[in-house]
Amino acid sequence: MMCMIKKRANSPEQKALRRQQILLAARRRFEKASFEEVNLNLIAADVGMTKAALYRYFRNKETLFLALFVVSLDELVNAAEAETLDKPLASAITHTLLANPMYCKLSAILHTILERNLTLEEASDFKTTLLSLLGKYAEMITRHSSLDLPQAIRLLMQVQEAVIGCWHMSHPTGAIAEAISQPSLQIFRQDFDSTLLSHIERLIPDQN
Repeated sequence: MMCMIKKRANSPEQKALRRQQILLAARRRFEKASFEEVNLNLIAADVGMTKAALYRYFRNKETLFLALFVVSLDELVNAAEAETLDKPLASAITHTLLANPMYCKLSAILHTILERNLTLEEASDFKTTLLSLLGKYAEMITRHSSLDLPQAIRLLMQVQEAVIGCWHMSHPTGAIAEAISQPSLQIFRQDFDSTLLSHIERLIPDQN
């Protein structure tokens, strides 16, 4: 259960805590629902604040979830440190991704939803942060492979492309999900875990 700030946050520490509470509430909602189904009124209520007060921390729904993406990527990078030590690189990267489903789910809507409606300053700040985190992950990869830093960064960008494609193909909705449940159409049903590993192994077949 979250520790609520019952009155308006005034100090930097209180504001930072309130921001963390909002992100945690958004994460919990998004774990069980789609982006479209997540309601900012409910997130605000989860934290014990009004929707108007929530807008003091995040300008809109997209910037809130973009911040959640940064948090999830930071968690992914921190988790990757141990993974690259004792596994083949493709397996290590895949295992880290599968252990962080929030990052995968957010990646699937990053370019089509979360990056829209940003100001130039917000877009620049986000991409700068993204490059820094990718650079940190890429530097770890260079220590456990023959790739140099630009190659490792490019690999991670290709891995994200694989995550996005595999997520959408393995998480159909509506009539498509119902249609491919028929035996004659089951060839279109994809398992995210095994499909992602297969794609990443193709990206780095010799990096063991």
